[in-house]
Amino acid sequence: MTNSDNWQTNFEALEAHVAQTGHFPNKHTKLNNWCRYQRKRIKAGTMPIEQKVLFEALASSRSNEHTGGRNKKN
Repeated sequence: MTNSDNWQTNFEALEAHVAQTGHFPNKHTKLNNWCRYQRKRIKAGTMPIEQKVLFEALASSRSNEHTGGRNKKN
């Protein structure tokens, strides 16, 4: 399997996860680690344009509903 095939497989898994939950995966999962690495590649400018467009389109399609997280102290 080439890197491009592997990227597409992970992207499709992420796409299915977002379709089901409306969000990127929670911490400490293989898919979450892959998402974090993709964001790092975008920031570093090392991701091919085609992959960047797909990833950013999926990221913008996520739900805006907050799912929890830390409570802020006032």
